[in-house]
Amino acid sequence: MAIQSCLTIIFDGSFYKAIWERHDDKNYSVASVTLGSSEPKTSLILKLINQNYHRFHFHYEPDKTRIITKHINPKRTQRLANKIMKSRGISTKAQYILQKQFEEKKKIRKTQRSTEKRLAQELRYQKRIAKHHKKHRGH
Repeated sequence: MAIQSCLTIIFDGSFYKAIWERHDDKNYSVASVTLGSSEPKTSLILKLINQNYHRFHFHYEPDKTRIITKHINPKRTQRLANKIMKSRGISTKAQYILQKQFEEKKKIRKTQRSTEKRLAQELRYQKRIAKHHKKHRGH
């Protein structure tokens, strides 16, 4: 089983984001972490990878395409990395999956918010009824 991963750091207009793409034999997964408004230093990126890996919440998607990996010369790998950095940022597949993940989180937040609102309304109603009964209790 081979796992191939790619960490991309992008600036989306106001914040720097780290986007981690991961391919294994059957799945494609993407995670995103906001790094802040100032340009991240190499030490911060290494610390994020080595110590704060738990901050990444991966969203899995079954992968339809198979990735064939073979050994690539390190110098060629470095040239390819530089070429990718200059040419493009994040892949459209990663953007699509991150958007789906955002929509799912939004639905979860909305249901939680409506449940909390309904419970608070029920509590207010119960307090009002209890106050009403206390007033008209009789002597």
